[in-house]
Amino acid sequence: MAVAVREALLILQEEPERQQRLCELVAFTHREIRQRGEWSTSESQIIPYIVGDNANAMQLAAALQSRGFDIRGIRPPTVPAGTARLRISLTLNVEEDDVRAMLDALLEETRGMSR
Repeated sequence: MAVAVREALLILQEEPERQQRLCELVAFTHREIRQRGEWSTSESQIIPYIVGDNANAMQLAAALQSRGFDIRGIRPPTVPAGTARLRISLTLNVEEDDVRAMLDALLEETRGMSR
C-alpha cells in the first residue's frame, strides 16, 4: 500500500497535467449539470444524485450500468435514510462526450421515475 501511495505522489509531482485535466473535467461536468438545470452540486469529482428511495436508486444505477456507465447506487446505512443516491465519480478515463452521454442517459432513465 505504501509503495502504491508513493508512486501516486510521484505521478502527481511529475505529471501535473493529470490533475489539471481532472479539474477541467470536473468543472465541465458541473457546468453541464447547471445548464441542464438538473440539480445543484458541490465542485467535487464525486457527484451525488439524490434519488431518495432505495429501490429506485438501485434500479437507476443498474439501468445506467447496463448502458455502460460505472455509476453506483448508495443507500443506508452509508447515507441517511430517505437519501439513497447515485455516486457519480469522475476520472481521467472519461471524456466530455462521455459525460454528456451519461447525463443524457440519466435524464432518460429518470423520466417517469418519482424522486
